[in-house]
Amino acid sequence: MIPAYSPQARGRGERRFGTWQGRLPQELRLAGITGVEEANRFLRERYIPEINRKFGVAAAEKGHAFVPVPGWTSTRSSRCKRSGWSPGTTPFS
Repeated sequence: MIPAYSPQARGRGERRFGTWQGRLPQELRLAGITGVEEANRFLRERYIPEINRKFGVAAAEKGHAFVPVPGWTSTRSSRCKRSGWSPGTTPFS
């Protein structure tokens, strides 16, 4: 997201990139949505499919981009080690 500090700047950015930055509350209001369940339904059935149609791009290759780390045998080894540190003490002493 690109920061826009005025309504005019936000509008220019939205027009330039063809997006709806900050438009969701207005879209919900225009659709007459007042509740959470209605908003979730709107997102599921209208908003997200529209954004996906507009911005979705097919993957260049099948599969996924994650690769195994050599020598990594267990997710348990990724856990952090807990220490007895508490506020007011020096953690490296």
